[in-house]
Amino acid sequence: MPAHDDYRNKDLYAMMVKFDERQRTIFNMLHRVEKHLEKLNGKVAEHESTIIELRTIGTIAIIGMPIIVNLVMKYFN
Repeated sequence: MPAHDDYRNKDLYAMMVKFDERQRTIFNMLHRVEKHLEKLNGKVAEHESTIIELRTIGTIAIIGMPIIVNLVMKYFN
């Protein structure tokens, strides 16, 4: 029976090595995903600030244009 136990131990060791390699692969994939998410989060923050700037400019234009048109119409009439 010791030969049978030795076979089981080798089989168990092979399974553990496979499990370890799969675990490393998953860890590396997660690390890549985290790096990609950091990159995307930076882009999202940049885009949010650009959107805020555009909204601010748009709001100023919407409020300011009628005032400017009104003043021009008053002075030229």
